[in-house]
Amino acid sequence: MSAKDTSVVQEPGLERLESAVHREGEMDRSTGDGHAHLRYGPIVRLGPKEVSINCVDGGLRTVYAGGFEKPYFYDQFRNYGVENMFSTKESKPHAARKRMLSNVYSKTFLQSSKEAHELTRLILFDRLLPTLDGFAAKGSPVEVYDLNYATTMDFVSSYLFGLSNDSNFIQDEEMRKRFLSWYWKRSEHSFWVQEIPRITQIFQSMGINFVPQWVHAANAEIEAWAFRLCKAAEQAINAASEYTGKAHGTHPIVYSQLRDSLKKSRTKSDPSEKVGVSTNDDTLVASELLDHVAAGMDTSGITLTYIFWELSRNPELQATLRKELLTLSPTLKMKNKSTIPSTRSVDSLPLLHAIVMETLRRHTAIPGSQPRITPSTPTSIAGSPPLPGGVRVSAQAYSLHRNEKVFPEPEEWRPERWLDADQGKKDEMLRWFWAFGSGGRMCVGSNFAMQELKYVTAAIYTNFTTSIVDDSGIEQKDAYTAGPEDEQLILKFARIQ
Repeated sequence: MSAKDTSVVQEPGLERLESAVHREGEMDRSTGDGHAHLRYGPIVRLGPKEVSINCVDGGLRTVYAGGFEKPYFYDQFRNYGVENMFSTKESKPHAARKRMLSNVYSKTFLQSSKEAHELTRLILFDRLLPTLDGFAAKGSPVEVYDLNYATTMDFVSSYLFGLSNDSNFIQDEEMRKRFLSWYWKRSEHSFWVQEIPRITQIFQSMGINFVPQWVHAANAEIEAWAFRLCKAAEQAINAASEYTGKAHGTHPIVYSQLRDSLKKSRTKSDPSEKVGVSTNDDTLVASELLDHVAAGMDTSGITLTYIFWELSRNPELQATLRKELLTLSPTLKMKNKSTIPSTRSVDSLPLLHAIVMETLRRHTAIPGSQPRITPSTPTSIAGSPPLPGGVRVSAQAYSLHRNEKVFPEPEEWRPERWLDADQGKKDEMLRWFWAFGSGGRMCVGSNFAMQELKYVTAAIYTNFTTSIVDDSGIEQKDAYTAGPEDEQLILKFARIQ
């Protein structure tokens, strides 16, 4: 149905239930909405009060740069029952929280941070590369999906809490598997709290639980784990002499930044600056950082998996990438473990950048819809008649990244599209590139993610070749967060002498 028919309006409870049932029937509907846009154009009506958009001008710019607020959908991302930056629906408190943290996630800060540089070196050379070298020496296959989650968790948790307090999932395989078991359990039953939270609560009050008890137990385990990391970071700050930035530890950068910023916010006269004044600071910090941990592990873990899969299908591209990687000074060869190349030099490698960008485009970790709500003042979107307030409007990276006019042969993974295009074409591709969202709520950790993805890919393909052992079920799920259908990818690593 075209979005131009805006006359049908039902009671909120009924329209929500109807749209929710449709969403449950098609998982997240990434592919379904994408096909609808191919057939009907840049704006498509999905339900009585729900539309999907797939355009930049009049679409993304109006909705995501125009201050449309978030709907109840984001309540599912609360931790400890407490709002964090991502779950916050109103723009002003979101902006206040983002100001507290944006500096430590900025590209300038990350590229100049000795702490970030050191934790990268230690995770690569003390954990990841020796682990892979052990598998290569034995000729043993490696299940990299699981290991990639471990790697990205170690990166993000060390940056948040300090290297002495991080997850160390690369080496602690038992804890890694336990944590991932909790994590994946809770994601299997998100529909109820995601789409019909009030109905879910009503039935729960009557003793009817749509979400199994073991999901709640998994959430409790994860929240307790994150609280322990926060307490360890606090103890480390109080015993600052333990943090020399050398062999065994780094400063808990994000934890200390957020903690100090919250303390300062208590003195602000502007109510919008007083973030979470009714909630204990320890819980606010834990809710925020648990969200960073989950997002940083999940999305980058999926992206690394598809980088490795695509490169493993293309030995010639691996060889070309390796030639580029060997231009770094120093290189990331395992024998050079005492130092690593600068972040700026790694970031500037054109083929490496193209591989990461194309993977983020073709295999977006979060291809699903990012809903917003139209304001009370009737608003036109993508040329539609004015839409009334309370209409759910969404865009999705899946559809944006498959615009054939911008990305010819969009289903093909072609890193060269980022290398061969002139500046005008690159600018147009970047306008439609939505792996990290856009506007004021764009992913705060995008620079951290890009830096991590590039270092890990560069370190591995400087030292190893990879080939596929088993890629069955590698197709991405049709879900909000989309890893492989079979949640595995088995590769063989061969050491390059």
